[in-house]
Amino acid sequence: MQGEVIRSQDELCTALSLQRPMLNCQLGEILVNNQRLISHQQLDELLQQQRKGIQKRLGVMLVDQGLVSQEQVYQALAMKFGIPYVRLDDFEIAREVLQHIPAEVALRYNIMPLVVLGRRLVVAMENPLDLSSLEALTFAINLKLEAVIAPLRDIALAQSKYYSRFDEYEAMKDKRLAPLTYHGGQVEAMNVVEAQAKKRPLVRLLSAIVLQGVVRGASDINIRPGKAGIKVYYRVDGQLQLARAMDKSLLRPLVSRIKVLAAMDIAERYQPQDGHIRLMRGKRHIDLRISVIPTIDGESVVIRILDKETGVKRLSRLGLARSGQEKIAALLTKSSGLLLVVGPTGSGKTTTLYALLNEIKKEQAHIITIEDPVEYEMTGIEQIQVAASREVNFARVLRSVLRHDPDVIMVGEIRDSETAEVANRAALTGHFVLSTLHTHDCVSTVLRLIDMGVKPYLLAATLRGILAQRLVRLNCHHCATPVSVDAATKALMRLSDSDSLQSGTGCDRCNQSGYLGRTLVSEVLIVNEVIAGLINIKADRPLLLEKALQRGMVPLGDDLIRLVKAGKVSPEEALSCDAS
Repeated sequence: MQGEVIRSQDELCTALSLQRPMLNCQLGEILVNNQRLISHQQLDELLQQQRKGIQKRLGVMLVDQGLVSQEQVYQALAMKFGIPYVRLDDFEIAREVLQHIPAEVALRYNIMPLVVLGRRLVVAMENPLDLSSLEALTFAINLKLEAVIAPLRDIALAQSKYYSRFDEYEAMKDKRLAPLTYHGGQVEAMNVVEAQAKKRPLVRLLSAIVLQGVVRGASDINIRPGKAGIKVYYRVDGQLQLARAMDKSLLRPLVSRIKVLAAMDIAERYQPQDGHIRLMRGKRHIDLRISVIPTIDGESVVIRILDKETGVKRLSRLGLARSGQEKIAALLTKSSGLLLVVGPTGSGKTTTLYALLNEIKKEQAHIITIEDPVEYEMTGIEQIQVAASREVNFARVLRSVLRHDPDVIMVGEIRDSETAEVANRAALTGHFVLSTLHTHDCVSTVLRLIDMGVKPYLLAATLRGILAQRLVRLNCHHCATPVSVDAATKALMRLSDSDSLQSGTGCDRCNQSGYLGRTLVSEVLIVNEVIAGLINIKADRPLLLEKALQRGMVPLGDDLIRLVKAGKVSPEEALSCDAS
């Protein structure tokens, strides 16, 4: 079973008895000769890049360039070292196995116990050659450890799945977490609530819920009370997915635990509250923005996950078409003017703004942002959070920022005519200003700003470009299969028989949804002399659109069809996208 994927305890036992390492072979040789996934030429090119000083492992470079998948790298490593490669999403783990390694230890070392074989405990690790971690664990549990290979993401999901079940079971057994009935005073009651919130099973249960959200790439975690119980949802790729249901008796202590961590008032149960939690996962900072509101069934919680590693992207990773990316990159070299990112709520505008700031930051510019709230903290940038409670708005802060010698100003959103006017004045006086607006497309953005009271001559002088965008779900590349569409859909999308249409069928990797990840659908309007002249005379929408198309603007709908023809987006997803 050398190099095969292990999915069960029986397969694992067989593989452990048949280990034959290939220590004399390098990873590249295995991928070329044994698995035939890359060519000798591709391998030589990557090795030359390493010799020139690129500080990346070969496996990372192969995955980054799309030559192999992460799973194929793990399988090749398994062949090299003669260590089984385990697919944890199929592997069933008994509850008694979890008792050998506590959840906090498993999280600290990024391991997952799988099975006990006599005096051996088999554990899954991303790096089974980490001897120092294995020695420390062996000393702690008094069992001989044997490590197998599994992806870090799979390990984290398994930890969340199995340990959260175990801790929910333990929490339900703990009579100290029973529903509260007090005859004492309010202070005494709150002391008991706070004590409940610190019980170990409950602490681990909440950690597992949050961890699974982070690993699954969720933007939000919803903890919703109902008449009979609690339901936990994750918003993944813009869609809510039901993750689990729990007993209603856990609601009060679970919400109290969240409030304690977020420095909220645990005694207040009838008013909405907002808070913030910062946690560490490995060496990564992950910020959680907490919203708690009262409902008739109890307090409902939404946890917004702000993971800088996934939230702050490079411009090249946004999913822009090559032509659009080149246009935006050219705009970022301007020393003054106004660049707008537009689209409806949830279209990824803030993520795009941070990616643009990331590019500009390389030029050592003095950058100041005005946000409500600050989503991601970025080094080398001065960030200001607007506080409505202190009667501070975008326009007022922007006026003060102009006296602070900035090169680049990012205004989180143009919400009113005053902010629009001040932002345009700032762009006119030698600053490069980035902001967002809730409009449908590039042309309607121009008309909206004029309707907000910005003088046409001022807008024509300051506006450099507009990026309009939507987010669409990508087909899961693990389960995508060819599909056909009816004649009407084919005509609507201008598709031909040669187009490779695909759709995800659903698998464990995408939680049976058929989708994995999202990408941008976009259009970019560059304001040249012709477009500026039309803005100055308040040209109507048809004329603006005609001239924009003549000068190379690719509409949102056409960009979406490009993704469908490439097999990246399913026809069903395209039809549901508001990009026409």
